[in-house]
Amino acid sequence: MLPYIDIHNHRLQEAPNSFQLLNCISGKENFPEIPCSVGIHPWYVLEDVNAQYETLKLQASKENALAIGECGLDKLTETNWQLQIEIFEKQIQLANELQKPLIIHSVKAYQEVFATLREQKVTVPVIFHGFNKKAELGNSILLQGYYISFGTSILQGNQDDFIQSVDLEKIFFETDDKSTNVVDIYSYFCSVRKIRMSALQEQIIQNFKKIFRYTIVE
Repeated sequence: MLPYIDIHNHRLQEAPNSFQLLNCISGKENFPEIPCSVGIHPWYVLEDVNAQYETLKLQASKENALAIGECGLDKLTETNWQLQIEIFEKQIQLANELQKPLIIHSVKAYQEVFATLREQKVTVPVIFHGFNKKAELGNSILLQGYYISFGTSILQGNQDDFIQSVDLEKIFFETDDKSTNVVDIYSYFCSVRKIRMSALQEQIIQNFKKIFRYTIVE
């Protein structure tokens, strides 16, 4: 059976036949031994940010750390804006150095995130996680060569037009901090796109192998 891939979650679920990439917030959570992503979330930048970043560098260099993040910019958090930018820049540089993809958190800051990625000359794949915006912004992300991960928000039916046109080679799925089974997200996408589940699974497996350079044992 082909696995269902969940590229971003904050708590592992009892979900048979799924591959889950656990997100670890560096400096706040214990680093796991299983495949994961690790980064400094803009909500959780510690007072001693230099020590936090040194910890991240050690964790990110581990073989089971498949990606850097989630990291990015958030205009609704109380974290100092300039500090957010500085630690985001460092994580882009780290991803470039380690040649591991970036998983992006962006809240009301897409243009600033785009600008920072350009200024830091990002050389690795970039994935905007939990994308729940309109097709216009989604297409703008894809035109820049970046990737999109859909979460539970698609179940509300507000992104159907984007689902029908999005390039299948540029997408992933995730549960984030929700209890929803990732299979439900796959199923909804298939019903809107009118695509066979096995075809979608095969495509996401190929996307994952290409971007994360990790082969899931089926």
